[in-house]
Amino acid sequence: MPTDETASPGDILERDHRELDQFLSELLNELASDAPDAVASYHKLDLFWARLAVHIRAEHVVLFPALLASAGEADRETLTSNLAELRHDHDFFMKQLARAVKALRLVPDFGNQPETFTVIRRLIDEVATRLTQHNHREEKTIYPRADRSPSTRSHIKKELTNLPNRFSSQ
Repeated sequence: MPTDETASPGDILERDHRELDQFLSELLNELASDAPDAVASYHKLDLFWARLAVHIRAEHVVLFPALLASAGEADRETLTSNLAELRHDHDFFMKQLARAVKALRLVPDFGNQPETFTVIRRLIDEVATRLTQHNHREEKTIYPRADRSPSTRSHIKKELTNLPNRFSSQ
């Protein structure tokens, strides 16, 4: 495995995919229990949502523009189309996770845990299924094309660590 100094932006983002998979697995395990804990579920969901958001931001702000800037004219149309599809997936993930967070916030106030957790599990399962396909596509078709410049690598690493302040103590 390459070190941080020699890793390509794609290597860094693939490693982040694995970390995100771990957070998602922990969330799914919590939600799969017979009596999920609302507070623990919320913290796991919130962390996964925030980590996925910074990952997506790194792709939108750094990776995708770098790919478009380095693409040849013949390749630009296909790349633009592929990136639009990935952005569409990103929108889906963020909307579904926002819905799950909103639903989970209602659990303590309304006591409708069984019904709410059923909805939340469905939302997270949809995200997990689509995320698996999405990540595979990125890793096979997008990340190998990433600019290997130290500047791109450092900007991606910076974006991946730019979590909201509520996570600064974790």
